Amino acid sequence: MDRDIVGQLVRLKLKDNRLPATRAVAIRELGRFSGDGRQCEACDERIRQNQKAVLVMVSLKWMSVFFHVDCYEVWNAEQLALPEQDGGGQSSV
Repeated sequence: MDRDIVGQLVRLKLKDNRLPATRAVAIRELGRFSGDGRQCEACDERIRQNQKAVLVMVSLKWMSVFFHVDCYEVWNAEQLALPEQDGGGQSSV
């Protein structure tokens, strides 16, 4: 899938909370030929047997997320680009 399209999908999913907007606390590349037909959380396409997959653990309740390697890179860049939340709902000036 086109990287720009994946970026648009990821931004939409971050906005409506279908993807976590918190940083990864653990990343495990499952290696070559690791796809098992699971759906990529970013692009919604199946991760085929001949594709690399990434399992990402995020701190929000230790949620795990599966991505194609390229889709993970898009998600990581997009969530890092989000404005930081300070937890108190107040903006720092």
